[in-house]
Amino acid sequence: MRCFFRRCAAATLAALIACPAPQLWAANIAAPSAVRTGPAGIAAPVTALPGGTVSGMSLAVPGSLAAPSLQGALRAVPQVSPSAMLIAPLAAPAIGESAPTVSVPLSRILPQSLPAAPEAPAQGQAAAAQKVTGMTHEVMTFLETTGPLGQAAPEQARSTGDKVFKSLLGGPADQDAASLSLAVGAQTAQAPTLTQQKMLHTLYQVAAIFAEQYAPIEEKKDRFQLDLRREYDKAKDAILADPKITTRQFQDLLADLVAGMRDYHVSISFHSTERARLPFLVTGAGGKYFIAYIDRELLPEDKFPVQVGDEVMSFEGQPTAEAVKAIAARLGGNTAETDLRLAELVLTNRRRSRGDTAIPQGDAEFVVRLRDGQLAKVQMPWDYTPEFVPQDVPVRDAGLETADKPAGLLPESGIDESLGATPKKSETLKSLLAKVFDKAVHPLAAIFAEMRSEAADNPFMIGSKKSFVPQLGKTLWEADEENPFHAYVFEAPDGRKMGYVRIASYDGGAKETKAFGAAMAEFNKQGIKGLVIDQVNNPGGSVFHLYALASYLTDKPLKTAHHRLIIGESDAAWAANLLLQIMQPDKAEKKDSKKKKAKADDEDDDGFSGYPVSQKFMLMMVKFAQFILKQFDAGQRFTELTHLWGVDDIDPAPKAEERYTGPILLLTNALDFSGGDFFPALMQDNQRATILGVRTSGAGGAVKPYDLPNQFGIASLAATWTIATRRAVDPKSPNDGQPIENRGVIPDVPYDITEKDMHTGFSEYRDAILKALSDLVGPAAAPAPVQTLKAKPKVKARSGRNPRKK
Repeated sequence: MRCFFRRCAAATLAALIACPAPQLWAANIAAPSAVRTGPAGIAAPVTALPGGTVSGMSLAVPGSLAAPSLQGALRAVPQVSPSAMLIAPLAAPAIGESAPTVSVPLSRILPQSLPAAPEAPAQGQAAAAQKVTGMTHEVMTFLETTGPLGQAAPEQARSTGDKVFKSLLGGPADQDAASLSLAVGAQTAQAPTLTQQKMLHTLYQVAAIFAEQYAPIEEKKDRFQLDLRREYDKAKDAILADPKITTRQFQDLLADLVAGMRDYHVSISFHSTERARLPFLVTGAGGKYFIAYIDRELLPEDKFPVQVGDEVMSFEGQPTAEAVKAIAARLGGNTAETDLRLAELVLTNRRRSRGDTAIPQGDAEFVVRLRDGQLAKVQMPWDYTPEFVPQDVPVRDAGLETADKPAGLLPESGIDESLGATPKKSETLKSLLAKVFDKAVHPLAAIFAEMRSEAADNPFMIGSKKSFVPQLGKTLWEADEENPFHAYVFEAPDGRKMGYVRIASYDGGAKETKAFGAAMAEFNKQGIKGLVIDQVNNPGGSVFHLYALASYLTDKPLKTAHHRLIIGESDAAWAANLLLQIMQPDKAEKKDSKKKKAKADDEDDDGFSGYPVSQKFMLMMVKFAQFILKQFDAGQRFTELTHLWGVDDIDPAPKAEERYTGPILLLTNALDFSGGDFFPALMQDNQRATILGVRTSGAGGAVKPYDLPNQFGIASLAATWTIATRRAVDPKSPNDGQPIENRGVIPDVPYDITEKDMHTGFSEYRDAILKALSDLVGPAAAPAPVQTLKAKPKVKARSGRNPRKK
């Protein structure tokens, strides 16, 4: 019987909300009716209803007392999927907009098709009917006294609702209302499954890293209106909405959350073998897209007559430009040029480990405009590798209630030190220095390396030893193939000697550093007048290796960028232990250092990634450690500006013959990341080079990896833990004090690849490089003028006899 009364109460309240006219509500209360149930928030356009406008108050929208007016006949409402509503939510009504109050009979509003409630027992029907009649009369009388609810103040309306509940249920309104609400909730919501709980916990761990340990979070809020809470809640709601959510769907939610940071240093990768590739590469120029590389081992010319430079008109049924833009849109909306260039790489090389969705199988179809102008439709099978990592393995839990964890809230402060390594044994000076996070590299550099291994001769791959920059002139000297650097001396059009060196990445050590110094010595020996440094498509690497290479390009100290850092207890412990080891080194370490002999090929004995560990370096490292402790003691988890580790200024290389100090032209493009941003900034700010090309990506900080124990295939997670700020030798420079993040380095001489470049082997690019280099070096010295000397021959005396005097 009590359940019957509750159903009456629910129907009564729905009718009360639906119809602001008490008389109309009373006239329809006796008529059998049912409210159609279904997914909340689904709406569809409807056509005009005969008889006038329908008030929003008459639609009984859950949770709303001021719904916007709709016009339409409610006879046939088309179904709209919830996913479509997530993409294009309905616009909210204007605040303060009043809805019309046209009354419509309830029988015209509530559908009648659902079955009626179960009948009450026969012996209680008469009593129940009498009870309902009494309640109806009581509520009608009360509402007529109160007046229209649509004109009542919110407080009065709530009070009226409480009194109506008391009349209907015969008990305390707040208690019964809460009971009714819980009953409805119990029917519509299900308790999260164990998989959902574990996903929520993992989601929380990922979000907490960004909330606590992501350095540019405030800048992203100001620049891009990043709302971490909103992104977290969106992923959380998606998890809870689908009890059958798969591992891949969860991974996609995490990838979207990470992409929302708009940071090329922020990345997540997954354990997966699924991939697909086509043995060619497409790149854009002048708004069109062209074949830039073909793997001729897999696509010999007799079987694939398409040539490098042919235009790709469409790809998989849509214009190529649209296909590229669609991929770029999923990359997070960072730097536009870089997003497009990355999308070009992804177009023909898909990897689930990188977070790519819908790895293609079967045949790819595209249309190419050949050199003779004819269009050719090409079908080519994707080189597809299936997924061998089992998916959706049931999660394991030994009884720990993950639902009790604060998965619904993000922390406001504090760092979870369990995510990082903690000292478990006595630390030595060497082990402490080895913990330095010196990486300024794209966190997906390992995946880039895999892509290079699949097409070793592709000059467009990120980090390739030889790039697409064309040969600049007749070769006069060239480094051998075993040399880690592609370097040569060439003859410029004016006959002078110029140098070229390719820096593919900054991921090197002592061997690479020495090879670079030897190349500079050879350039000096050859007497070059200018040097072209090619660092296009550079993924970055170690800042210490970057500093080491820069030391060979100067004869005076170079100012490095300053950084703000995110620090925590582990950083403070590292700093304290470093100071203790310097002041009181372990006996074992002293003994070991006496026995150890210097080895020229031992990288560890040659400093950090080739950068020498000098007395000055250690002094700066001590100052850095003291800075960390002082900042943390003052309660600063996000520090003030400081030099990074032990380098404030880069000293010149010790051997003068290995320093190249002449003019430098530095080539950049949109696929220069991290160290590929820092090196151009360093050279530009110290007025050491002129830059030609395209703005770099703007990955402006050092990156740190985070361990994330999980059961959902997450292989790695990386985030930016410093923000770099440029330091220019000229305080009036517009770059001084500017961050690199999301801004990149703007070239002094802008140049982007042209359509003619794609057809002529980058001839216009070559001409632009040579012209800029000539302008930088200056005109060749005019040869000394040749003086014309006119020699006047000496006149000889005429021979003959002199007459004798007699």
